[in-house]
Amino acid sequence: MSDLTPDDPQYAKDRPGIDQDDLHKEMLDRHQICADYWNPKYQMARDDMRFAFMPDDQWDEWMSERRKGRPMYTVNKLRQAMKQITNDQRQNRPQAKVRAVEDADADLAEIRQGLIRNIDSTSDADRARDTAFQFAVGGGFGVWRITTSYEDDGGFDQVIKKEEVPDPYCVFFDPSAQSKDRRDARYAFVDTTMARGEFKERWPKAEIVSVKNNLDQPNWWGDKDVTVAEYWYKQVEDVEIVLLSSGETVDADSLDLIMDELAEAGITIQRRRMSQRTKVYQCIVSGTEILEGPTEWPGRFIPLVPVWGEILRMEGEDHFFGAVRFAKDAQRMYNYERSVMIEIIDDQGYSPWLITDETALENKGQWQSLRTKRPPALTWKPDPSIPGYGRPERLPTPDFPAALANSAAISSDDLKAATGIYDASLGSRSNETSGRAILARQREGDVANFDYIDNLAFAVKYDFEITNDLITAVYDTQRQIRIIGDDGAEKIVAANKVVIDQQTGREIILNDLSKGRFDITATVGPSFATQRLEAAEAFQQLSQTQGPFGAIAAYNFVKNLDLPQNEEGVKAMRRILVQQGLLEPEEGEKPPQQGPTPDQIAAAEKAQADAAESMANAGKSQAQGALAAAQAEGQALENQAAQITLSAAMQPLVYVPQNALPAPGGFPGQFV
Repeated sequence: MSDLTPDDPQYAKDRPGIDQDDLHKEMLDRHQICADYWNPKYQMARDDMRFAFMPDDQWDEWMSERRKGRPMYTVNKLRQAMKQITNDQRQNRPQAKVRAVEDADADLAEIRQGLIRNIDSTSDADRARDTAFQFAVGGGFGVWRITTSYEDDGGFDQVIKKEEVPDPYCVFFDPSAQSKDRRDARYAFVDTTMARGEFKERWPKAEIVSVKNNLDQPNWWGDKDVTVAEYWYKQVEDVEIVLLSSGETVDADSLDLIMDELAEAGITIQRRRMSQRTKVYQCIVSGTEILEGPTEWPGRFIPLVPVWGEILRMEGEDHFFGAVRFAKDAQRMYNYERSVMIEIIDDQGYSPWLITDETALENKGQWQSLRTKRPPALTWKPDPSIPGYGRPERLPTPDFPAALANSAAISSDDLKAATGIYDASLGSRSNETSGRAILARQREGDVANFDYIDNLAFAVKYDFEITNDLITAVYDTQRQIRIIGDDGAEKIVAANKVVIDQQTGREIILNDLSKGRFDITATVGPSFATQRLEAAEAFQQLSQTQGPFGAIAAYNFVKNLDLPQNEEGVKAMRRILVQQGLLEPEEGEKPPQQGPTPDQIAAAEKAQADAAESMANAGKSQAQGALAAAQAEGQALENQAAQITLSAAMQPLVYVPQNALPAPGGFPGQFV
């Protein structure tokens, strides 16, 4: 809301030439159009939300009348089915990403992305989206909003925030808008109902009109409360834009202020043309006057983000609904059948007595108390005229109708079919045994209702577009900002920092958030915590691989474990892998040991040559020793042979006759 009051000189001067009475009349007409269009649809959505999430709201008037005074139980199976969809979304939150249109803007895109994450974190944006998504699933429509405020009471820096809208049915968009995110809406309202005392305290000079005196606007004034609305509207204005030789486009109105600087820099005007620019305004209104504003909004979008369950446009009119709308009848039938079953089961234990009129009249109190008491004995008056003396007898108990049980089972199956949530999706046991098969069966329910999460992803994308557009106007001064990475790591960045170029002497702005062109994309997937668990499981399997690849996988497995005091283990493993050359060292890390220097190589080669020479000398000495030993051995053998020869020469000769020779032939006799 605006900080201006009716006494402020700037009050109602932000739109020169706009008459306040005409603006208020325009607002009243548009508000009535919105109320007539949206209220019937909102009423059906409210009924759906009450049916699914409020107790004792699942019996319609016809069924309640028929079972008046009889059991009427509610077995709310629909609520848990809705929570299955909403809680699955909390585990798989849609994510949006800021992408640079040009390569030069890549760093700025990363800063903007991190800044938006920080905005979401500090303003609890997830809770705002969760509330909107719950209404979208249950009733078909939810909404959250984006606002700005001063960062602290003692400064002028503003910040962007995301806010929850607890009751989306107080938000009205232009019925003629056709885009699902309502970016083409010409106007919108956010109604707030407050007590008359609070209204008078906030706007003491405002007029309070009674219901009787304001019959034309009964929706604005009550006996005890007052309705106040934020009125958002767009206005298209003609502007002249100029293309400079530097490639920059500026408004012609701002040229007079920078002509000297442009001339000094040698920048000239290349082109001029007329263009249209949409401006957004906001004012706070009651049924009789404008309380605050109008003030110009710094962005070009109305900062209200709708999220739909299912929405169809037929015959020029929007029809929306959630997962509850088509499951209500099945839930009603199930409640009815379960109530009847309990009633019949209660009657199963009761078998009525058959007694005579005289016995009934004589012991009336005793027999009437049998439904609530269990007396130890029953008395009766014998009648000799009746066979068996009129002894009381029990009638047989009624059979339980099997058709009723089958009908309840059918209604339960109808609920599953209407919501797309079956037993396996709710965690019930089934025929599957492997984890992969169980997960696949559970995912069937996710696929059946994926359109709800997909619609939320489109809403998150529009949220990022609004926020990215606001960053340029809100973060327009030199300041320190905190950005958050994909993994949740925080970093402080100096935005719009002015430095002097030492070569040219000109001022240069670092991280200029007013520059760049960006696109927004949205994806749906597991949260970062879920991705860590999935990554740890995958890396655990890959770590079984032998070699360096397995070592790297083991490191990533340990890094993705969410364990206390895990940082030291991760650092130790990383240090080992860096020293082994398997990971690149980061800043501050000791690089792996490099190869030997040339001097070390020369010394090693000399040492190797000396060792080879020593080995050669040793081999030579060994060979010489072996040769000497061989020569000595040869000389010894030679001496031995000479000794034998000399001994043989000194022996006498003996003649052996022919008949003493061992073999025939030869001489008749010989000396030996």
